[in-house]
Amino acid sequence: MSLFAGFAVLVAEVGLSIYNRVHAHNFGIYGAGEVGKTTLQRQLRTRGEVPEIKKRTDGLQRPTRKVVKIDGDLKTVKSSDVGGQAQYWNQWVQDMRKRKVEYIIFLIDDRHDSETFNMDNQLAWRFLVDTILDTHWRNGKKAKKKKEKDYPKAIGIWANKFDLWGKNYDFDGEPNKHPIFEPFNMGIQQLNEIGIPCHKYVMSAKSDPEMVYRGVMTMIKDY
Repeated sequence: MSLFAGFAVLVAEVGLSIYNRVHAHNFGIYGAGEVGKTTLQRQLRTRGEVPEIKKRTDGLQRPTRKVVKIDGDLKTVKSSDVGGQAQYWNQWVQDMRKRKVEYIIFLIDDRHDSETFNMDNQLAWRFLVDTILDTHWRNGKKAKKKKEKDYPKAIGIWANKFDLWGKNYDFDGEPNKHPIFEPFNMGIQQLNEIGIPCHKYVMSAKSDPEMVYRGVMTMIKDY
């Protein structure tokens, strides 16, 4: 390789590094109350063990930038913390619409299996799926038809708190076969049918930063 060619490669690498820091991928992080959305936000901002969070998030918070770096790859993501109770679900739509969210991480835990008649995860998932399937935005005074760029590139349905419930299941390491996702498969199929891929993932936002960072990087690189 000539000196000029080597210099050109170096300049390209530096340029790419700067671009990856400056250009932020818009992520939407949604899910029922207390599934770990705020914990995931903090893990992305400050890598390491996240202290217990006792206060619920109210409403939609201002988006913040986070740098995700793993295995030599670096990406910048931008996301907003938002409440998970039903009264805040329309603010998920507001967040998706205003920031033109590219990737969605929908968090669940095991409450639909461990607590009799608990439908928090399924109801929140159904709302999200129906919102995405709808051809119009309906969170304003007047319905507005969506454009192609209004649909997310991919959706990750992430089973959080694996450190707490993982031992209760037989798990061979293949998320697509994990029974915790079974109630969500119909919505996944509906999204797949309109061309939106869904990424199942098992992790612990509180105590496993590598899994969190790897999951985010996989979504950006694969979709």
